[in-house]
Amino acid sequence: MTEAQNNDRELQALLQLLDDPDQEIFSHVSGKLASYGPEIIPKLETYWEEALDLILQERIEHIIRHIQYHGLERDFKNWLENDADSLYKGALLVARFQYADIDEVKLRGEIDYIRRAIWLEMNYNLTPFEQINVFNHVFYSLMGFTGKTAETQLSLPGYFINQVVESKKGNAISLGILYTILAQELDMPVYGVNLPRHFVACYTKDFLETLDEDEDLRDQIICYINPLNRGTIFTRNEVTLYLKKIQEDPTPVHYLPIRNKETIKLYLQNLKLGYEADGNPEKSKELDGLIGLF
Repeated sequence: MTEAQNNDRELQALLQLLDDPDQEIFSHVSGKLASYGPEIIPKLETYWEEALDLILQERIEHIIRHIQYHGLERDFKNWLENDADSLYKGALLVARFQYADIDEVKLRGEIDYIRRAIWLEMNYNLTPFEQINVFNHVFYSLMGFTGKTAETQLSLPGYFINQVVESKKGNAISLGILYTILAQELDMPVYGVNLPRHFVACYTKDFLETLDEDEDLRDQIICYINPLNRGTIFTRNEVTLYLKKIQEDPTPVHYLPIRNKETIKLYLQNLKLGYEADGNPEKSKELDGLIGLF
């Protein structure tokens, strides 16, 4: 008997034990099935479709989710070590947390379409303020992107980049991250700013990736941008007024651009708040694990 046949027999035996009422046996079987990795997911999905017992279906779903989560965890580690400058790839990993089977080719094509539409109108002899105005005209007026109201900021629909691209509507951080991705891919040095209870962007003099990690960023900022409010340009003084309005003591970090890795960490932290508001402690705990990688 070949190794493949042996593996198939073992797999079938394990599947037959999935509905065993003994929790210790299920735990052993679950761990063994998970060790097969992502390639076993199609067989588990087929077995789920054939299962008539709801408890059995729930157990299969648990194993699939376990496999997908650990695959995502591995890919996040790889991104942090090798590609953390890519905001798009980080946002794609965040989307996979909810949409494990996301069509990455389709999403990339849709974002490229938006980017090209802005690029066709862009003239790089323009000042940063003029570039932002061109970007805003295409992104908001021509393409129709808009922000969610304050009442829906924690609503999970609209948190993920694929949802924003599809619906053309997002909350402060999801819409802001799409805005920042497009700007960076158009050679505009735009980065997130970590404001309490909000997410805005800023246009900097240079791309942060060209600067040393310990570089003083205070002199890098040209202006601030509010993607949630149609890309409105504002100043440092208005950041201070906002902080006073929400009764937050201003600190230097509230005014500085953050690197793409920190933007994705902030994205995950906001997403965790969304799942907590949605009453989903299991996914909130999983997000703690991903945040811990940073």
